[in-house]
Amino acid sequence: MASCRSEALRHGHGHAWPWVLACACLWLLSAVLVLGAIPAVASPTPWRVDQARLLTEPGAGWDAPARVPAGVLDATAPEAAHEPVALPHARPRSVAAQGGSLLAPPEVVWYRLALPPALQGTGSQDKPTLYLPRWQTIGNVAVYVNGALAYNSSGNGGSRVWNSFNRPLWVPFPPQDQAGNTDPSQIVLLRMASQAGVGGAVSTAWIGPAQALQGSYRLRTWLQVDLLAIVSAVYVALGLMALAVWCVRRRDTPYLLFFAASLAHGLRMVHFALGDQPLLVPEPWFGWLTVNALGWSMVFIYMFIVRVYGQRRPRMERALALLQAATSAATLPLPWLLQVDAILPLANAAALLMLVVAVVSGSRVAWRARTPEGRLLALWMLLFLPTGVNDMLLQTYVLDAGHLYLTPYTSIGALAAFLAIGYRKYVGAIRAVELANTELERRLTARETELAASYRQLSALERQQTLDAERRRLMQEMHDGIGSSLLSALRMAQESHLTEADMARVLTECIEDLKLSIDSLEHSDADLLGLLAALRFRLGPRLQAAGLTLHWRVEDVPPLPWLDPQSALHILRMLQEVLTNIVKHSGARTIEIATGTQPGPGPGAVLVWVRDDGKPFAGPPLQDAHPERTVGKGLANVCSRAIAIGAACRWHTAPGQWSNCFELGLPLQAPVQ
Repeated sequence: MASCRSEALRHGHGHAWPWVLACACLWLLSAVLVLGAIPAVASPTPWRVDQARLLTEPGAGWDAPARVPAGVLDATAPEAAHEPVALPHARPRSVAAQGGSLLAPPEVVWYRLALPPALQGTGSQDKPTLYLPRWQTIGNVAVYVNGALAYNSSGNGGSRVWNSFNRPLWVPFPPQDQAGNTDPSQIVLLRMASQAGVGGAVSTAWIGPAQALQGSYRLRTWLQVDLLAIVSAVYVALGLMALAVWCVRRRDTPYLLFFAASLAHGLRMVHFALGDQPLLVPEPWFGWLTVNALGWSMVFIYMFIVRVYGQRRPRMERALALLQAATSAATLPLPWLLQVDAILPLANAAALLMLVVAVVSGSRVAWRARTPEGRLLALWMLLFLPTGVNDMLLQTYVLDAGHLYLTPYTSIGALAAFLAIGYRKYVGAIRAVELANTELERRLTARETELAASYRQLSALERQQTLDAERRRLMQEMHDGIGSSLLSALRMAQESHLTEADMARVLTECIEDLKLSIDSLEHSDADLLGLLAALRFRLGPRLQAAGLTLHWRVEDVPPLPWLDPQSALHILRMLQEVLTNIVKHSGARTIEIATGTQPGPGPGAVLVWVRDDGKPFAGPPLQDAHPERTVGKGLANVCSRAIAIGAACRWHTAPGQWSNCFELGLPLQAPVQ
């Protein structure tokens, strides 16, 4: 079986190469799409807004007003109040600001954008649209066109912390009369209300006809939201399948770890796909799950890799688990602890540290496995390092907001590598089963050949034993029956005491004995009535010649499965001896042979009666077939034959018409030897 397992693994490795190539193509395709989406422009027609004027509004609240305050929109405001900035633009953030809370007043800034008159269209399809690939802050944003509110991220009750930062912003401009402005030029302002100290970031904006921007917007939405949702759904589905396998095979812990990793990954990916709708769980607990999901995902992935390749790193596993447990405990949404949103960069830094340790150690384990999918997994795990750094820099606004979070895309490659590992194990298991079945089939064929040869030998031996036993039985019957009669007749003839009548009688008895032996050989269907019919056919003429009338009163009786030729001959001999004694000694004129059944608490018995109207039996009664209690050699033979087949016999006087009755009880089941 060991050779079968190694052969299966060899075949499994060979068939994993197509999966390796498919995974590489998948990763390259994702990378091309990601890099190709960064320009975010499908046509030169839209206006790229890379300059804005920044205005800080002190004392403003969280809720966006219906119209822009006059001090913000007033073009005569002091020039120092409007700071020119380049887009993308970021305001630095800190780990935790003194008194920083979502309940405290926010920091409100305004970005003022101007739409060139050349881009103003008159048709409904050419209506200008604002396309913003990304904005990010702990708070909300609102878009105003010509002083009127056109979009509010918190308008539907969405979260301020876990907002729709990863969804591209798409804001069609309202008609000019609806905005309340007849000036042909249009002014676009972006209001960002942020928690104190956390800052914010805005990417480069695009303004132009909807048709010109729609392709870039859809592609960016698919990359940043839809693709991640699809990957997470597939990941969780495979995890559920792994959980189902683990429920059947509890010893295979990698399946359980893969499920845990997929669940943690799915929780981590939820905030990338959030819109402006309210959260389904309380905001503090959602933040706690999101912040810690990345760390637990890396812990479970590392433990999965270590176990799937048959290795153990107990110290490293405990260290990672304890570190993540400490981080989870420190970020619990409890009143006496710091808020998650305030220490989010610190928590992400701890997760990044654990990611580095898990990736380096896990990639070494996967690389040393010396399998194609193991090395592919090691390379992809190493990609977690640069992508994790990218996401950390993007989270802290070091990179401009137009970049993408790359760690979620790296999970595509990890998922593909896990699929390749599952494919190898599945194919290897099938190969092992096929080889094992082939080996078992070969052994079974050899065993069947041996059993067939043994069966032929046993059959031949059994036939020989049967023939020997039958030969011995016939020799014994010929010796005890025909042989004894012929020897008696020979002795009488030698002593000149044998008359012609005696000679005829002796020869007749010998012939009857021979016929009874033949009848016993022909009987093979366990039918007692057929056996009695053969006896009547053989002895009927002799009884009639002796002047006896034979009455035949039989009824159907159950079959006797144990009635073989030897037992049949015993029954015929017993009944022959009884009938011979009646003819010789009772002086009867009428004989009756009857059958019946004896019911009882036990298995029961089949009864055979032989009755006559001659002189009553003078000797002691035959009871329970004990030869030592009988008289005469003939009756002793009857008792001995009854004991040989497990039967019971007795001879008693009968009232009424019959003087004597011989009763033979035959068991329904085979007697115990």
